[in-house]
Amino acid sequence: MYYRRFSEYLRERYGKRVYRISIDAGFSCPNRDGTLSRKGCYYCSPGGSWVARGNVTDIKDQIEKGREIAKRRYRAEGYIVYFQAYTNTYGSVDRLKQVYDHALDCEGAVAIAVGTRPDCIDREKIELLASYKEKGLDVWVEYGLQSANDRTLELINRRHTYRDFEIAVVESKKAGLLVSAHVIIGLPGEGEKEILYTAEKIANLPLDGLKLHNLTVLKGSVFEKWYMEGRLELLTLDEYVGYGVKFLERINPQVVIQRLVSDAPREVLIAPEWSLEKQKVLDKINGMFRRLNTYQGRLFGEVIEKSERK
Repeated sequence: MYYRRFSEYLRERYGKRVYRISIDAGFSCPNRDGTLSRKGCYYCSPGGSWVARGNVTDIKDQIEKGREIAKRRYRAEGYIVYFQAYTNTYGSVDRLKQVYDHALDCEGAVAIAVGTRPDCIDREKIELLASYKEKGLDVWVEYGLQSANDRTLELINRRHTYRDFEIAVVESKKAGLLVSAHVIIGLPGEGEKEILYTAEKIANLPLDGLKLHNLTVLKGSVFEKWYMEGRLELLTLDEYVGYGVKFLERINPQVVIQRLVSDAPREVLIAPEWSLEKQKVLDKINGMFRRLNTYQGRLFGEVIEKSERK
């Protein structure tokens, strides 16, 4: 295989069909509530990382409905309870425990996954997450990085630095958590040099998972305004595929690739339309790996050697 697929990892790890149940636990974000900013990250829709956000129902109900759908539609036998919407460590430890404990009541749950920002974690919260391992669940923490270039992070209003991300990853791994990074390819001001810089920086970290996203323009985002004003240029499908393959060539072959294309519903997507054809994107990525006779991690050793020389 050209890259380590998440679906294959799940089968190897659990020996059965495992499906993620996405949960909106009603959290906010310091980049929207005024703590850091009220504009949010410029690529983000008003609904945060989960654009389907609507009226927040009871978490237990969300889990049960998610289980029913996953079991019926995908014949799932195990479940990852994925706290996805907004920043899911943005609250007191007591509140976080109350929220995460719902995963313990999910019949067939094998893991929880928590999406968050690297500047919204601390030792106490990491210890809370690690405590669920003792209760029989694997624990993933997914940190939004988007870029290792601090200039880009400032431009897109992330309001944290690469160093914040690096510290969060290292401290989470010390506690035995599974750690995943989110990266966006095609951010304004970034070309091949900046994109591959991010790949090489995160290649040196003890990551377990990686989610790659193409930059999308969503309704209600700041980037929608930029796009309509002609201030934002998006990658073509072929450009994205080329950068994605080069990115993965530099990533540790043991890292699980959890996503390779953004997943925005048609009703909120402004552009690019090609991202709606997920299978076409994946086929093109696989096709390029095949034509170039390359694979995830082909240049990983060179990246590490380059880092050690510095």
